Amino acid sequence: MADTATFSAAMKTKFLGPIRDQLHRGRVLLFGDSEANPEQFRGILPSAEGINFVGNEFRIPLKAKRNQAVGFRSENEVLPAPGNSEYTYLTEPMRYAYGLFNITGQLLKAAASNEGAFVSAFKQEMDDTVLTSKLDYNRAAYGDGSGKFATVRTDPGTVAATTALDVDTTINFRGGEVVDIVSTAGTVLQAALVVTAIDRTNRTITFGGASGNYAAAIDTSSIIVRASSDSTTSVPNNSQNREIQGLTSLVSSTGTVHGVNPTTYPFWKSYQSAVSGAISDTVLRTAKDEVGFESGADLETGLDFAIITTRGIRRRYSDNLLANRQVVATQTVNLHGGFSALMFDENPIFVDDACPIGNVFGLALRDFFWSQLSDWDWMDQDGSVLKWESRRDRYIAVLYKYSQLGITARNRHFRLTGVTDDTK
Repeated sequence: MADTATFSAAMKTKFLGPIRDQLHRGRVLLFGDSEANPEQFRGILPSAEGINFVGNEFRIPLKAKRNQAVGFRSENEVLPAPGNSEYTYLTEPMRYAYGLFNITGQLLKAAASNEGAFVSAFKQEMDDTVLTSKLDYNRAAYGDGSGKFATVRTDPGTVAATTALDVDTTINFRGGEVVDIVSTAGTVLQAALVVTAIDRTNRTITFGGASGNYAAAIDTSSIIVRASSDSTTSVPNNSQNREIQGLTSLVSSTGTVHGVNPTTYPFWKSYQSAVSGAISDTVLRTAKDEVGFESGADLETGLDFAIITTRGIRRRYSDNLLANRQVVATQTVNLHGGFSALMFDENPIFVDDACPIGNVFGLALRDFFWSQLSDWDWMDQDGSVLKWESRRDRYIAVLYKYSQLGITARNRHFRLTGVTDDTK
């Protein structure tokens, strides 16, 4: 909660000059603000043609099979038996993202003008809630809908819950997150833990304020999900299985997506390869060729087909080019802020800090879409963004977004896993 104590650093009592936000903002290239995107990079479409909503789900017609009643015959032979095309539809329920803050009446008065604070407390809280929500949304867009931040790497045993916990990756932690540790079945094993320290070298996170020991049921199948400070083991309040579909599930060679099973419709899968080694032109070329063969798509379409990966993989690819003296002016594309991106063929290689370690995604962006019942907005159906909390001199504001990430052609993308990368 923001009050005169937590916001004191912004009050004109001891400090001069503007508030300096040094918190991590991420590299939100694909799902975030236009300022973070490269020039002329249009990103994912906000909607798809022919999209319909049935209740809280989107539905899009999909041609599942071509009419195969074709062939050659000799003169006067019986012609092929008539056939027909087969159709199905893509469907996925909306997901609902929220961000909330509250603020005291005293702070509103104290920070209402420039004489009282560097910036309006209300606007500062709004801006911070919006940014945090967008970063969390961007993280979710690389996931699989489960809400997983990380998986427990080793069984903690009977040690204090403030002891560092081994996890498979720390990239989704920046400090301060409130999380639950849950089983794959959805049972909350430890609730409302606050991340206080992160060791990226040893891949551990530490929690503060926890009482007792880690639950005995926590093991290497347990996952960590974002939670609320009032979440408990008996009454959970977390994001598990409530997040949007992300690239991990959408760009895959297995699994039902949008109600369509690749076992039934073999075309409904992406090219996926476990590289188990360094990135190279050969690896990327093979992936693009496989996608091109299976889908017939033209991948030499510049910014409409993008390769997204981590800093570590991008750095290794750049080093490989330098070692072979392959970097020339035509192998870069200008980005906002004076930066540039490496190119492979006519396709840019972007970095996003939310991209899972060891992964490279090749995405035909025109075949994704955002299905939205609502973009980011403040809940004000009652005519006010700030809602008074009963019997308190305090107000609450609710940010929300109703949406889902969708894919219309799953075979036009690739995902490489196990690529040599930094360990984090």
